[in-house]
Amino acid sequence: MKVIRSLMGRRQFLIATGAASASALTFKKVLGTIAPVSQTDLARASEGPATAAMEAATNRYSHLLSSLKIGNVVLKNRMFSTKALPHYLQGPETFPADATISHYANVAKNGAAVVTVSRVNLEERGIQNYVAQIADAIHFYGAKANVALTQSAEPRGYNISDITPDPSAPMERYRIMEGKEMPVDMIQKMIEDFAASAKSYKDLGFDMACIYMSYRSSIFANSLSPAMNKRTDQYGGSLKNRARLTIELCQAIKKACGQDFLIDCQISGEEEPGGYTIEDVVKYSKLWEGSVDILQLRGYDGVSSHPMGYNSKKDEPLTLHYAEAVKKSGAKIITMPVGGFQYLDLIEEWIASGKTDMVGMARAFICDPEYGKKAYEGRGEDVAPCIRCNKCHGNSHAPNLDVCSVNPKLGLAHKIDRMIDAPTASRTVAVIGGGPAGMKAAIVAAERGHKVTLYEKDSTLGGLLRHSDFYSFQWPLKEYKNYLIHQVNKKGVEVLLNTEAAPDMIKAKGYDAVLFAIGAEPIIPKIPGVDGSNVYNVAIVYGKEKLLGKNVVFVGGGLIGTQTGMYLVENGHKVTILASGKQLIEMEGPHQGIPTDTYQNMNNFSYILEATATRISEGKVFYKDRAGSEKSIQADSVVIYAGFKPRLDDAMKFSGTAGQFSIIGDCTGEDGTVQMCNRTAFGAASQI
Repeated sequence: MKVIRSLMGRRQFLIATGAASASALTFKKVLGTIAPVSQTDLARASEGPATAAMEAATNRYSHLLSSLKIGNVVLKNRMFSTKALPHYLQGPETFPADATISHYANVAKNGAAVVTVSRVNLEERGIQNYVAQIADAIHFYGAKANVALTQSAEPRGYNISDITPDPSAPMERYRIMEGKEMPVDMIQKMIEDFAASAKSYKDLGFDMACIYMSYRSSIFANSLSPAMNKRTDQYGGSLKNRARLTIELCQAIKKACGQDFLIDCQISGEEEPGGYTIEDVVKYSKLWEGSVDILQLRGYDGVSSHPMGYNSKKDEPLTLHYAEAVKKSGAKIITMPVGGFQYLDLIEEWIASGKTDMVGMARAFICDPEYGKKAYEGRGEDVAPCIRCNKCHGNSHAPNLDVCSVNPKLGLAHKIDRMIDAPTASRTVAVIGGGPAGMKAAIVAAERGHKVTLYEKDSTLGGLLRHSDFYSFQWPLKEYKNYLIHQVNKKGVEVLLNTEAAPDMIKAKGYDAVLFAIGAEPIIPKIPGVDGSNVYNVAIVYGKEKLLGKNVVFVGGGLIGTQTGMYLVENGHKVTILASGKQLIEMEGPHQGIPTDTYQNMNNFSYILEATATRISEGKVFYKDRAGSEKSIQADSVVIYAGFKPRLDDAMKFSGTAGQFSIIGDCTGEDGTVQMCNRTAFGAASQI
């Protein structure tokens, strides 16, 4: 049994023997791994955790996983979890809910050296107990507990200076920041309040505090900005004076909590024109030596601070160059860029080359509940990529927001054992459809020890995600699609391409379970001329852009229509979208302006809102505008997008082909998103 445990790791061993209720392998599979064990492997097995896999990981990510000493405090590695608690986890309770405590504990378990916790009101009776439990849970996994001291201690109605709003100013903060200039005695009182708050958390077991100096509503952030700080006393004027408030705040916290209580300051690497620059940040970092322990560097606004496929690239994080500039200056301060860091091999390279000391991550720990485990095992290729949808930054009042698109376990971790039973035997499973839902279901079923066959009628896997191969700003979806294909092959799923499953065929195979995931098909509206030779539906455009004429008119907007139009613009077409709604993209949640900023800056991209197409001819599209007047627009080619309809009738033909039958993904009739595909696939496959 020691051999088995050394080969698989403790978690896999417990799962295999039925002691855990997550994905379980059969014991027969476990025994199959014993035969090839060498004498070297046996020797390593006797050493406990020092397995060959761990040794390989140490070499592969040796810089990322190396410990970091800051004063007298040692961090176990260079992975820092920043403040990012999905509101979905917290109910109406004024104290941290079980799901919230479990989330923080899992982030620590998942490899983070530091876990940042959102501040709560400690004045309410009994809440301290829950907050202390969070610190204890984080410490259990060898991580440090960090509290985000937000602006709640800042007096309302005051700003660093008395600013007169200027609508023509380039910086938005001119337009949103108003308030009387804060007197010096009030500044001192505010500093004392922050220090007292930090001391309260230290008494509950916390190891450090995070000061947010990048939010536009923060007095500390505005004190650094030459555009906002117009003071003429010791807190304004020169750059040194603008840095004074931060220094005094940190010194007060150190005095209250001790020198070993670390301080993490989050600052934008630069501001909009008129604010401070990267060069100013370098000067600030030198002035803050000895006061600020970790300098957390983020983007300067909502566009650059939250990476999406539209505004970032895989190998070019938006904030890495800020850390690199501070490092090159020789400032004695730990640098930590944040925003879009997830790919282990790239992070290892950036730390090894001296571009930064560590990295701040949020979504990495959210979208893969085994991120740290895979890092320590040297399996960067197995990390589930974040698709950068930003849904985890949403709010619980809107449907499908504030949950992760690629991690269906988010929010369920604290009760997953009650929801999922270990399989009692290995089953035969047929998955019909090789899109995201089908691939996810096949992966989960295979991880549970079942024999899985995946049927796909086309020549490649991917389903509708195959469109991500064609345009630049959907590279996160392409990464995720390729990850799913890799995992399907790695888990030993039998894949039958160019094979269209039929009910009689599947029934004849005698499968124990059938999961149906053939997706949805485009809706074709009843518009005169829609069947013309110059008309295409949105699903068949990708890869055929050379067949379309120069001037393309889209009938239908929304996110899919807009993105497809942007793709055609990238490929040399002039695109006009006729959208029936009042907005081109009706996105919910934060950062919806990022795709909007992208298409508004594209040449040859235009749109007409509240427009209803009435007929299509050989060279024109006729439509009614918002006033009801009929107009026309030139169109060499027309692309139709009116949504998708689930292939439920096709799905029902397979009902009764196995003892267990489930419909997953777009077939369900729910809104077709990666999030929905993953959740339905995970739920169905976990019940086999």
